[in-house]
Amino acid sequence: MRRTEHRITALETARATILGHPDETVSCSILNFSKSGMCIEVREPIPEGKIVKVEWEDSFLVGRARRNALEQQRFQIGLELLYCSQWSEPLKETLESAEVSAILP
Repeated sequence: MRRTEHRITALETARATILGHPDETVSCSILNFSKSGMCIEVREPIPEGKIVKVEWEDSFLVGRARRNALEQQRFQIGLELLYCSQWSEPLKETLESAEVSAILP
């Protein structure tokens, strides 16, 4: 499947909490994000469909795990955006201009 949204590289350290009974919190790296989601990297797979809260700096994102890909002994997890605490205006502008430039020749 080919992605149509532009992704922005992040490479930030964060915390991921897999919501459930009980919740499980693990360290993660945010690899990239787009308007509809985020890709994180963790040591263990996160089952598809699980709800994950990713926290970094003063922000957080809640997403649904959609895919697991094993890359060099770590798992890249694609999260479908359910809620984000706030996208700052400069970030919104960056995402919008990145999408326009990806479409234009």
